[in-house]
Amino acid sequence: MAKQGTVHRYIDISQVDSLRDAAHDRALRYDSLGRRLRDETLVVVGTDLGLRANELRGLKESMFRLNSDEVQIPGHVQKDYPNEDISPGSVTMRLDPFEHFGTVRLLRSYFNSEWFQERGSEYAFPSRQSDQMTTESMRNVVEALAVHADITVHRSDGEPADPSELHPHALRHSLSNYMLGDPDTRLIDLRNRLRHRSISTTERIYDHFQRR
Repeated sequence: MAKQGTVHRYIDISQVDSLRDAAHDRALRYDSLGRRLRDETLVVVGTDLGLRANELRGLKESMFRLNSDEVQIPGHVQKDYPNEDISPGSVTMRLDPFEHFGTVRLLRSYFNSEWFQERGSEYAFPSRQSDQMTTESMRNVVEALAVHADITVHRSDGEPADPSELHPHALRHSLSNYMLGDPDTRLIDLRNRLRHRSISTTERIYDHFQRR
């Protein structure tokens, strides 16, 4: 059971595939392939990198180095910085280090899609109305996919949860739960993936997650 405090939602990493399938289910969305790819990519990148919603919406196509399986995230996009001992700056993250998602292949398909090209946006996740999704629209996408796929959402306090409780930040917690389920994962590894300013932040937020 979790200690008293903030309740975190998360899913098993295997359920990301169900969210991806839901993005392409025409019963949910009668829309272009590009937009369906956008929603799938949003879920995959959010989980793979453990990004916050504001960080997700701040990503630009130019930040991705797909030939080297990396993304370089500037300091101004991040809420926290990965090293408290240096001046804020960019951080380079490896894409799909756990080899679950085929993130690079998906990003290539998405960025080359007609829908994305027609948007003409420098941001990785534009909408039909704007060159950058809002955090609310991202939340709406993730919630709709979770409800359609009838995803099992877990709560850190052990209480039952509804699929509608899934949101972009919960994907970050899902990555954390997965990493902590590996006995070889050190807390510093999780801290570096989540880019907390201090490891004490990682300890405070995730000390209630049980190692499997």
